[in-house]
Amino acid sequence: MRPSLVTTATIEGYLADGHWSRETMVDRYRGFARTFPQLTACQDEKDIYSWAALDRVTDRIAANLITMGLHRDSTALVQTASSCREVLMRIAFKKAGIIGAFAPLQWRRKELDYVVERIAPSLLIADSKELNMSAEIPMRIDLSNDCREGWVDWDCLLVNVGTEIPADCPFAFDEISLITVSSGTSGVAKLCEWPEAAQVCMGRALCDCMGFQDDDKVGIFAPMSGAAGLLVWTVSAAVPCTFCFPSTYRPGHLLDLVERWRLTISTTVPVILARLAHEEPGSRNLSTLRMLRVGTAAADIDAARAFEIRTGCKVITASGAMECPGFGHARPEEPIDLRLDGSVGLPLKGCRLRIDDEDDMSRTSDKFGQVKVSAPFASSGYWNDPQGTAAVWNDGWYETGDIGRLDKIGRLTLLGRMKETINRSGHKILPIEIETEIAKHPSVFACAVAGASDNEYGAVPWAFVQLKAGYTLDPAMLAERMRHSGMASYKIPVRFIEVAELPRINGNKVDKQALLSMATPE
Repeated sequence: MRPSLVTTATIEGYLADGHWSRETMVDRYRGFARTFPQLTACQDEKDIYSWAALDRVTDRIAANLITMGLHRDSTALVQTASSCREVLMRIAFKKAGIIGAFAPLQWRRKELDYVVERIAPSLLIADSKELNMSAEIPMRIDLSNDCREGWVDWDCLLVNVGTEIPADCPFAFDEISLITVSSGTSGVAKLCEWPEAAQVCMGRALCDCMGFQDDDKVGIFAPMSGAAGLLVWTVSAAVPCTFCFPSTYRPGHLLDLVERWRLTISTTVPVILARLAHEEPGSRNLSTLRMLRVGTAAADIDAARAFEIRTGCKVITASGAMECPGFGHARPEEPIDLRLDGSVGLPLKGCRLRIDDEDDMSRTSDKFGQVKVSAPFASSGYWNDPQGTAAVWNDGWYETGDIGRLDKIGRLTLLGRMKETINRSGHKILPIEIETEIAKHPSVFACAVAGASDNEYGAVPWAFVQLKAGYTLDPAMLAERMRHSGMASYKIPVRFIEVAELPRINGNKVDKQALLSMATPE
């Protein structure tokens, strides 16, 4: 299936510039299986696969899926914890010519039924005991230990039936081979289509930026249904390093695995970074870990610095959207004062950035406006949604909805979301400015600021504060500290509301609409 936005001329340009290659991820994996057959490709706390075994087993799975009657360009919906098994599925789908969509584990009936309606999957792979959806799907594979009637047991896919994969089944470089599934703040799932070559390009760009090596052991400390896990896994098509998956994201357990598996690089999201920063290393030997990449949302710089100082591991901040990742990325060679200066760094190789004002006029450096991006490793539009695609892509540029500022050397600082900007009687307030100030107080674990409707001012800022253990909320003290810092009075929140934990979308981005609905009227 051909991508929505990528024309023949664009493809030829990407190939000529060296961004795209005709090699697919499957081509790369088969090459690793021949050249590095005994090297470990992936492992979790139950299984381990060499590159040769990974190639052999995914051949079996792909052949069995074809035997079940799945035709080329069929779609499949998967809901599973990230592990070696997910890696097997992703590679087998590419070999069988099946377009996979991997949904977050947290999703239930409302979200899953919406995805089914949009992509019309021929195949469902999930734990039948945990699944919560009403839509019916013709073929169902059960990941539970007790296969339910009417489902096919996952282990049946691992049996060698002696069937060869037809030569025309694996995806070509210029075909859609993946649908990413993520939540927007509107609550409606975003379904992005991905050309195969864009995924290979993404892996190479990250590899070049971070310096992945063949002998690296990479901890995927975030689900691969989200960008932080998935994008780093695409590096597997660039270098034959080992990808390692934890059974839980509890901070103590993750640090245990760093020591046990001698991990050298890991990837995670800001909320897990914050927890890692508060976890005492104790007697653990974490000396092998040289980089921790934190992506998808703004990282707490204080938490990043604390973790780096405590462990000696460089924290690499990154930012992007599922539609177009990699538009901001720190570099390992940068000194800490530059790498953790509050910006998200420079774009990855091949990515172009611009900052436009409200009239779509490009801004000069140090002026803020909407961030627009274009990259060869971007998705090629929303799946089967030309209207939605046209709303945010224009002439090859994706409108991120982020407010940002570029400095004179091209480093990007994000200042919030356009739709989260609070208009208080004509005064524009960026929540991130207030959040940054509140987070400086030692009692605050995390905070979020949202605009609440107000009859007099139109909208006013409310602050939602998650405290560290042993502290109590003191709104007057926080407000006074903000005044003392020199912040304008109209930016100071009119309410400070304590929450046990900030609600998050897919366990990462703060759900500010949920916060506002949770708050009781004064």
